[in-house]
Formats: sequence, C-alpha cells, structure tokens
Amino acid sequence: MNRRNFLKMAACLGVSFGVSGLPSPVVAALKKITPDRIPKLIYLQGQSCTGCSISMLQAESPNAVTMLTKYAKLSFHADLSATSGKQALNLIENYISGNAGDYFLAVEGAVPWSLPDACIIGHKPLADYLTRAAETMAGAVAVGTCATYGGVPAAEGNQTGAISLKEFYKRRKLNPLLINIPGCPVHPDWVWKTIIHLVQAGVPELAHGRPKAFFNRKVHELCPRYHDFQQEIFAEEFGQKGCLFKLGCLGPDTYADCPTRWWNGGRTWCVDVNAPCIGCASPLFAAKKEFAFYRAFEK
Repeated sequence: MNRRNFLKMAACLGVSFGVSGLPSPVVAALKKITPDRIPKLIYLQGQSCTGCSISMLQAESPNAVTMLTKYAKLSFHADLSATSGKQALNLIENYISGNAGDYFLAVEGAVPWSLPDACIIGHKPLADYLTRAAETMAGAVAVGTCATYGGVPAAEGNQTGAISLKEFYKRRKLNPLLINIPGCPVHPDWVWKTIIHLVQAGVPELAHGRPKAFFNRKVHELCPRYHDFQQEIFAEEFGQKGCLFKLGCLGPDTYADCPTRWWNGGRTWCVDVNAPCIGCASPLFAAKKEFAFYRAFEK
C-alpha cells in the first residue's frame, strides 16, 4: 500500500470512528447526506424545562453545530432560531400547512390536554399545530421523557392533564410515524443519531416505540456494578463501593445504554459518580406521587 492510499484509508477510518456509537448503516448514511437531502426539522416545545434542548447542544462526534449545519436543517427552534414574532409564526405555518415540502417534527415536553391554553404558539394552542402536523409531516420524534411518557408535567395531581405525544395522537385518533426517545434530559446521541437514521437509512428498529440501538437492555444489566449485585455487595452510604440498589438505584426498571454510552462527551455517568440511576428514561419516572427520585432502604 502506497502512502497516498494509506492516508486515504486512515482519513476514512478517522471519520467513521469520529461518529461514535452509530450502527454501520448510519455511518454510511452520514456520508450520503448532500445539501439537497438534508432533513428539515421543526422543533416545537410543550410543557418542558428546555433541559433536553440544552443537553442536545452538548453533542460530540459530530458536535451540535455540525449536526445543525451539515447533517440537518433546523428550520425552527424557539430557543435557537434567530427569527421571532410574525416571521417565526409564518415559518411554522408554512411547514405545518404542507407548503414547505417534507419535514420531520420534533416535540419536547408534554401536551396539556385539559388546559390547551397552557402552551400557546402565537395565538394557537400547541395541540392545534400537532393535530395539523400529523397530516403533513414525514414523521415525529418525541424528545425526552416529558414528550415520551408525560414526565414531570404529567405527574399525578397536575392541573393541566398533561400527556405524552403518543397519548395525544391516540386520543385524537391519529396514527403518524412516531419515535419515542425518553430521558430527563435526553442524551444528544439518542436524538441526533435517530434522526440521521430515520432520514437517511429509514425507520430504525424499535422496541416499544424506542430505538432499539439505545433502549434494548436495562441499565442494571449493563452496569459495571452488576457483579456486586450478584454477590450481594451493597453500598450502605453514598461514596461506598458496591451496588447502589439499596440507595435507590432504579437501573433494574430502566432501559437505556447509559453505562456503555456515558454522558458529557463520554466522560461520566450517574453511577460513575456514585449517584444511583433515578430511572429518568422509564415510564414510571415522576408518574405517581409516591415516586421517589432517591430512596433508601431501612437498615
């Protein structure tokens, strides 16, 4: 192999490894994205804290700027778009009405079913946009636990009757393509790489509506402290070695690949810093009044 071919191969491998954690079809798909095939996204927010949007900006390999400029066309996002006022409303309306071509809808936050006016875009409830979008969009992605399961806004006793995007479309008797990506907040890889797969390689394999590549196994099964659990070596206080189950870890009830993907650019994750998994990607998260974000067993 001559030097030219070696450098070419090294460059290709470098690009591939730089897109960490993607299935091979997605790596190939990234290379196929051209300006005329960039997916158009409309990102709307319901009842949320915007935490998922902030998390998505922490993406690496590729970073968020690259994702937004090279691999996707984010046509509208309330926090990131420079446009505002009537111009923003006209832009959204242009897409929702089907006049701007194919697009995907991303929704962050729960939908206030009993109090629609709790979420208003311009002078219309969010629910109106979601209903109309079901007829014109190529598909929707529920971003985060609030959009996927209801999350904190839908906690027992809430006044707005908050529900998930899936439940909203079910009650409206609509059945659009919908992919759920839970997490509080959501991991940036889960969202960006699902969108890339969705647009360039088709609908990813799903498990209970979630991308199987990220939500196929329980946190408990992948946890590096699983051996401690099997040996019944439990931490009794925070900071101790051993399984964190007795300190409230909800890894046995939660499907997510956090133990192998890690967060903050692959630098750490909850259990690595001696914090138990609080089940933020689980349907049970914050659903009932008795749900404990942290709990301890009595000795």
